[in-house]
Amino acid sequence: MTDVSIAATASILPETVVSNRDIGEKLIAGSNLHIEDESAAELVEQTRTRADLIEKKTGLRARRFFRPEQTPAEVGLDLLNRLMDKEQWSGLQAIIVSSSSTHGFPGISQQIVARSRKDHPELAHPFVLDIGSNACTGFMYALTIGAGLIKGMGFERVACLAVEFSSRCIAYDPLAFGTSTLFGDAAAGVILTKGDKGIANLDAVRAASMIDETTIGLIKGSGMETAQPALEVPAAARWFMAGPPVAIGATKILVDEIRRYQTQGSKIDWLIPHQANLTRILIPACKTVEIDPSRLCASFAETGNTSSASIPLLLDDLVRGGRAKPGDTALLVGFGASFAVGSALLTLRSLPAGERAR
Repeated sequence: MTDVSIAATASILPETVVSNRDIGEKLIAGSNLHIEDESAAELVEQTRTRADLIEKKTGLRARRFFRPEQTPAEVGLDLLNRLMDKEQWSGLQAIIVSSSSTHGFPGISQQIVARSRKDHPELAHPFVLDIGSNACTGFMYALTIGAGLIKGMGFERVACLAVEFSSRCIAYDPLAFGTSTLFGDAAAGVILTKGDKGIANLDAVRAASMIDETTIGLIKGSGMETAQPALEVPAAARWFMAGPPVAIGATKILVDEIRRYQTQGSKIDWLIPHQANLTRILIPACKTVEIDPSRLCASFAETGNTSSASIPLLLDDLVRGGRAKPGDTALLVGFGASFAVGSALLTLRSLPAGERAR
């Protein structure tokens, strides 16, 4: 069986920090309410009160937004350049990009290739693919496909990127409070290579979907057009999540996936789950499966839900942060729209020193 390893990790967090109070005011401003109207004034006050309670209810203190002039292709190319810092561009055979916040063609993967050729003419003609319909699970699907290209088709080097501009796909209105307050922007990814000489070995990887007629409408939405990223997403297509049933379903998926590996006898030193909700999903799941919360990798408090970028963002933080040691294992678990699930078990090998790329 062909070995697959992670040769490089990288991540980018936007510079703009948006506090809970900031997001509350942004929702109020986006609603075009007339404050002098009594009912509108009451809604404004309710929104501010709810914003002050976000951290208590979810664990979220702040999130990051990319600047208005930044584009997914620009950020994606920056991310790929960081990943390829010590790699030969001529050997890059595939670029897979997961993004909940973009759609259309040419896709982000294609735009990144086009932009790369200016500085890296040695880049050949890579396989390109965009993954969007599984939302927050997109990176785990990218990882599964990337591993398949290496194991089944003989590829030797695959880039798996997650580029999320969630801030441009959410509704800024108090009526969308439960969804619009949770999301932030980020980009992160890995380079997969053939062999076992990288930062971590990919011991197992899987992807599936639990969707049915009941759950299909619980999470939905669209993204901005890749060709015209300045265009706003139509209001009717902005992201929606049915809070309580999604939290219940996500917790069950996370618990079931962790137990799948536990019952197989896998050692789990670090848990890297998708960052959906700290207090209602991640902490309760850890308690259920008896994983010490100190072994939970979490950024939700400072980044919010960064959709498919959550897991590679945390993986990059783990391998660079000095907490893990060679021989440790890490279980990655993603869950998202369509009640899709993706997971991977890694064994950490040669860990780089230094702080996470930003």
